Amino acid sequence: MTQSLIRPEHFTLPKINENTFLFFIQHHLFLFRDLVQGGKIKSYGPAKRFEFSHQGKDCSALGGFIGAPLAVIIMENAIHSGAKYIKGFGTAGCVGSRSIDIGELHRPAEAVDETGMIMDYGGHETITELKYSNHQPSCRRIVTVNSFYRLTEEKLDHYKARNIELIDMEAAPLDFVSRSKGTRYEPLFVVSDKINPDLTWQYEQKSSRLTTGIETGLKQLLE
Repeated sequence: MTQSLIRPEHFTLPKINENTFLFFIQHHLFLFRDLVQGGKIKSYGPAKRFEFSHQGKDCSALGGFIGAPLAVIIMENAIHSGAKYIKGFGTAGCVGSRSIDIGELHRPAEAVDETGMIMDYGGHETITELKYSNHQPSCRRIVTVNSFYRLTEEKLDHYKARNIELIDMEAAPLDFVSRSKGTRYEPLFVVSDKINPDLTWQYEQKSSRLTTGIETGLKQLLE
């Protein structure tokens, strides 16, 4: 890849640990901090961060950046600042034919990029294979998009024809950039919403099963 004119080393950001956790929703970062009894919340560019120890390892957690452009910037800065093994936790919507319930946790086998960011980074394929060190994939594909306000019936049919089951806003370009930098990225998703067969949108922001799924997922990140 051709050397960029603007690079992470042009910005002074704090060093972070090799083991790093990404949270796109800031509330999840705070919940995780309570779980691991993490340190003080500090700034990390436009994001928030804290440090903690787990099983004898020093770890960092970053959060508060929804959407591929900002998430990729944060990942690039994190890698430059020391991150090598990166786990991500976020929400995803169900857009597939298979019945998937809100609150379920999933690790997709593949991610499809519709944001254009993989192309921006010199990639020629829009599908990236997701790999996990301690887990097996639990669903076929997730598609990464720029806005969930642009989901149409036609796009839904297109996704189903391509065996896409979940939809998010960060996974595919994050995986591609991580690989291009020689690091490892492992995302975990909790299903927060779904499109029903009658094309109505089901969202359970404060349901007990979503809350349980989030709590379980945060614990799984530490495995």
